Amino acid sequence: MDTDLLDRKLERSFNRLDADGSGVIDATDIIALGSRLLTALNEPDDSPKAEAVMNGLTDFWQDLFTELDGNRDGKVTPEEYKLGMTRLYARGGDAYDRSFRPMMKALLTIVDTDGDGRISPEEFHRAQEAFDTEVSPADAEALFRRFDANGDGTLTVDELLAALRGYYTGTDADAPGNLLFGEL
Repeated sequence: MDTDLLDRKLERSFNRLDADGSGVIDATDIIALGSRLLTALNEPDDSPKAEAVMNGLTDFWQDLFTELDGNRDGKVTPEEYKLGMTRLYARGGDAYDRSFRPMMKALLTIVDTDGDGRISPEEFHRAQEAFDTEVSPADAEALFRRFDANGDGTLTVDELLAALRGYYTGTDADAPGNLLFGEL
């Protein structure tokens, strides 16, 4: 098992969630993530879609926070994040679907700007930009094609969840999900 690869991926995702760069993740970071996404996708803060996204992120955070904040200080450190994410997701199980699926469904409503229930390549790239990833447009397009398991030119919640699972659990250096937040 290439734990170095998994450690690098978890460090990268921690840094994406730590919106204020404080070295810990707390509720304000999750709210900032949602706000950044709404702004990048031109969604009004008071729309039903925006409310669904913010509720999805809040529920995700509460579920994740309960599992990760070992010392119950209201903040998740990089070490707590790494240990908790490995414990929760590396072994599979229902924790992944319980916390990630609802959040991804909520995010899908906002990223899916045309409302067709699927993510187009353009929508995917705008979401990548909102998450402040280090993925160029060409890399985002290539990543999109790798995530598109059925080759239909769009992404579903299930395809995105599979890529995320690969990112948070996988140790295969060639797995598509590894590039979710840019080159490692």
